[in-house]
Amino acid sequence: MPNYRARSIKLQPRSTATGDYLVLEFHPDPIITSTLRKLSVLNYSEKLEGYYIKRDEELIRELIDRCRGKIWIDQTMVPRKTQDHRKVTAKKIKETKSTKNHTIEPETMSKIEAMDRWMAQKRYSRTTIKTYLSFIKQFFGKTALRWDELTVQIIDQYNYRHFIKGKKSHSTQNQWINAIKLFIHIHYQEGFDLNGIERPRKQQVLPNVLTIEEVERLLLSTHNLKHRALLVLIYGSGLRIGEALALQLTDIRSKEKLIYIRRARGKKDRRVPLSDKVLEVLRKYYRTYKPKKYLFEGEKGGPYSQSSASRVFKRSVRKAGIKRRVTLHTLRHSYATHLTTRGVNIQYLQEILGHNSPRTTMLYTHLSGKDIKEIKSPIDDMDL
Repeated sequence: MPNYRARSIKLQPRSTATGDYLVLEFHPDPIITSTLRKLSVLNYSEKLEGYYIKRDEELIRELIDRCRGKIWIDQTMVPRKTQDHRKVTAKKIKETKSTKNHTIEPETMSKIEAMDRWMAQKRYSRTTIKTYLSFIKQFFGKTALRWDELTVQIIDQYNYRHFIKGKKSHSTQNQWINAIKLFIHIHYQEGFDLNGIERPRKQQVLPNVLTIEEVERLLLSTHNLKHRALLVLIYGSGLRIGEALALQLTDIRSKEKLIYIRRARGKKDRRVPLSDKVLEVLRKYYRTYKPKKYLFEGEKGGPYSQSSASRVFKRSVRKAGIKRRVTLHTLRHSYATHLTTRGVNIQYLQEILGHNSPRTTMLYTHLSGKDIKEIKSPIDDMDL
C-alpha cells in the first residue's frame, strides 16, 4: 500500500444556514499545505473551525484530482455520490443494453493497464491476467462509468443483471467477482465491502467422460500423425491441454519413463508416467515432423495453439460418431476415471494429475519417480 495514504485529509460534513459544506481535517504537513494553496475553491472559516469546500460533486472531484498520488482523501463520512447522481447512474446501467459497449474513459483505461502491470509483477499467469482484464473492460464498457465512480450498489446490480439474469456459468461469475475485487484492492478504494456480493453455490457436477472404447475409436479416427500424437499424449498421460502444448523435447524422459511438467497450474512442477504406447507414438511423430524445441509446434514455430488443438479434437469426435458434448479436457477426465476403475491409489492419482489433496490445499502427496513409472496407462491395452 503506498505511503501517501499515511498523509490524508478527512472530509467532515457540516451544515449551516447558508448551505452544506465539507470541512477538511488533517495533521499539519507541508505537502498538504502547499497542495491546498493551489485550490481556488478552498476557504477558511473560524465558525467551521477549518478549511472547507462546498458539498458539491465537482468540487470534491477537483480536490481528489489535485491530491491524487500525494494525499489520501478520506470520504468515509461522506456519501460517494449525491442521491440524484446515484439515481442517474442506476438508470444508466439499467438502460445500457448488454450488447452495447461504450468507449472506456482514458483515466479508467490507465487504471486497467496498471492492474495488468500489477498482476504481471505478482507473476499471475498470462491466461488469468487476460481473463481478469477482459471482465474489467467489459464492466466499464457496458456501464460507461469512471473508475472512481464505483459503488457497492452498482457492482451488486451489475453482478445480478449480467451474470444471474444473463444466465452465465458459475465459474464465469466467480471469475468476475475475483476480477472486480482485485481491481478495487489494487487501487485502494475505501468504503467497499464486497462480502455481500453473492457468489454462486458450488456445483457438484460429475465430469463428462468417455468410455475406453470411445477413446479408442476417437484416436483411431485421427489419421494425421501429429494430431493423433497430441491426443494420445493428452489422454495417455492425463495432461491439461496447456501442459501438453508447453512441453519441450527435453521434458520427455524416455529412459526414466517420465514426462516432466514445468510450471503447471499453481506454478508447480510435477512428473507423470510415460506410457510405452505413448512413447511409441511420439517417436513415430518425431521422426516424421522433427520439431525443434517444443514437442508440438505451429507452422511458424513456437508452441502449437490451443484453438488448433480444439479444432483437431472436434473433427475427431465427429468422425468417431460421438454425439455427447465433450472437450479436450474430457480426455483428462476420462484418463483419471479409467485409472480409478483399475484400482490405482487415489494418492498416486492426485500426484499424477497435479491436484491438491481433497483434505488440504497446502500439501501434495509426493511419490518417487520409481513409483510413478510403475503405473500402467490404460492406453497400453489399445491396438493403435
